Amino acid sequence: MAELLQKEEVSLDSENDIVVFRVGRSVARFSYTSAFMIAQELRLMANVAARIAGIPAAERRDMKRAPPGLEDVRAVGLDKGPLDDTRWNVSNEGALVAFRVRDWTARWEAPAAMTIAGWFRLRAREGKDWAGDTSKTLRLAGILTDANANAGLVK
Repeated sequence: MAELLQKEEVSLDSENDIVVFRVGRSVARFSYTSAFMIAQELRLMANVAARIAGIPAAERRDMKRAPPGLEDVRAVGLDKGPLDDTRWNVSNEGALVAFRVRDWTARWEAPAAMTIAGWFRLRAREGKDWAGDTSKTLRLAGILTDANANAGLVK
């Protein structure tokens, strides 16, 4: 069965300490701590997808500074109803970044994924501020692998 890809409106909002992610009629709610982790993984996978797509390093840096509009947003499985925010995954599918929440998936090209990562981080920051959380947490993410096995990613 082939997947139906279609453009949908994407938005992120903060409701007190909760980050609300909407694609079309589907809605997912995340705690601000989960939203920070999602933002980090989206950025990481967007960089991997950009390397696979052959986007030069200078353009990848520019994606973080001046993200384009979201004309390239594609989403799959939009009529599933309310979503459970406890099971999510970010991965790359070739030159696309896939964000899965339960049985729902959204796929973006690297620049759009980088934009959405920035939105997640902004809304997570708003939720953290609203909650009065002044703690500092350092989270690092990376892909540790053999450079010879992934010669296409190392340039």
